[in-house]
Amino acid sequence: MAVAIRFIACLLVVISFAACSGKVRHDFGGGGSDADVQILRDCPAVELSIWDGAVVFDLRDYDQWTQGHISGARQITLQDLERGRGLPDDKDAPVLFMADGPMDTRAEQAADIALKRGHNDVQLFPGGWRMWIGAHPVGE
Repeated sequence: MAVAIRFIACLLVVISFAACSGKVRHDFGGGGSDADVQILRDCPAVELSIWDGAVVFDLRDYDQWTQGHISGARQITLQDLERGRGLPDDKDAPVLFMADGPMDTRAEQAADIALKRGHNDVQLFPGGWRMWIGAHPVGE
């Protein structure tokens, strides 16, 4: 009986993960070369990406963006990206997407749009603004 309950509980966990997941994200940090989107897991990785020339796109709304944003970040909407606005013409230029935080999926959706539009160096910062201000206090 206990084995059956554990099996059902595990099955429910697997089903819930499958139901909640959108696109599969690949992490370049694991050494895989088949990844579509480079996942930046912390602020130093974002800083390095910016240093290397990545264009940062902030998917938060304009009011949030005006309250604070990464220096040089461009505020953009998913609708702009879907209409082909905002992305660099150079498909090899690094583009980095971020939103409010880990529960905000707009950055993932934007990365997917960039891939579909043929961009080759697509990066995602799932920690978003919330993680950024945790490492970089605003006003200091």
